[in-house]
Amino acid sequence: MQLKSLFLVTILSAMSFQAWSLENTLCLVSSDLDNDYGKIVYQMDQDNREILHLYQESYHDGKLSGRIELNAQGLQEGIVLNRKDKYITVRMHSDNYDPERGGVLYLDTLYSGVSGERREYAMELGMDKEGPVLVKDKVKFEKMKFIAKRSKVFGVIGVERVVFGD
Repeated sequence: MQLKSLFLVTILSAMSFQAWSLENTLCLVSSDLDNDYGKIVYQMDQDNREILHLYQESYHDGKLSGRIELNAQGLQEGIVLNRKDKYITVRMHSDNYDPERGGVLYLDTLYSGVSGERREYAMELGMDKEGPVLVKDKVKFEKMKFIAKRSKVFGVIGVERVVFGD
């Protein structure tokens, strides 16, 4: 009987560990250039109070092709999310990210590779009853779409804008 109880406790503990260690998708990221996409995923602690891990994943042909951890120290320094040749096209940074409270995240994008002009978008990573949420202009969103800036002479030269939401 004790062996059966011990086995049951072990199984329930393993199931409990798996339940809180699962990763959830916070946001889907796409562009108007191709069918490649990305995700921002998170993993909470067992009490659902703190983000243990926050990642940006890239998918090519439906397969995971890259994964970058978005941790507090990296966000303070700035994390390159996308690079094309010698140009950093998308970079994310934050001055106040905290795994328990979230913070303001900034997307620094290359608007024009010809002129070197950049644009920045601020969004908030907040916490609600269900876990982390992304907010732009007081509206929650689960999708981001990057719209390419095109030139008749050079083709794609940067990011025209980022659309937050559907």
